[in-house]
Amino acid sequence: MSERLFENIKNLQLLQFAKQKHVSASEIYIPQGKIYKKIFFIKKGTLRSYYLTETGEEKTIFFRWDGQFGAIPECIFDNQTSNQIWQALEDCELFEIDFDLLEEMSENNVKLMKIRLGFVQVMLLEAIQRIEGFVLDKPEARYQKLISQKPEINNRVADKYIASYIGVTPVSLSRIRKRLTSQKK
Repeated sequence: MSERLFENIKNLQLLQFAKQKHVSASEIYIPQGKIYKKIFFIKKGTLRSYYLTETGEEKTIFFRWDGQFGAIPECIFDNQTSNQIWQALEDCELFEIDFDLLEEMSENNVKLMKIRLGFVQVMLLEAIQRIEGFVLDKPEARYQKLISQKPEINNRVADKYIASYIGVTPVSLSRIRKRLTSQKK
């Protein structure tokens, strides 16, 4: 669905309103405490979104990679500061579009309104799937879903971030991988 949204954005010439941005590997793209009212599209690279606990532990909640959109819902819909931190895990090339501009332009343009609604729909479905995964699936199933979505993720993302994303320790992730490898034999 993200690819179709990007094609619609290109066809409606919205890229003229987008800013291209480079974010280097390990760089913080969106810091905690900022109101970030932009939608971004990752042309190339991988980002992760995480929370910091009171003890300083990082809890990864999302990965975004080439061909995906992202945004911080509490910022664009409720004008709140972000509790999330977005970090580049590898060099990233992004397009950013100001959500308020997109909203203003879509008031008189049905095609833009559909794009905006499509974007919101994608964010809602991803959030529901993420919640369902933690409620219904065991960590092994969450890991299998992740690698089925992005088979090369093990080569692009550090184990500690993958482990945090599926809700286990790096040691438990190693055990999950060993179990899955032995099941294939």
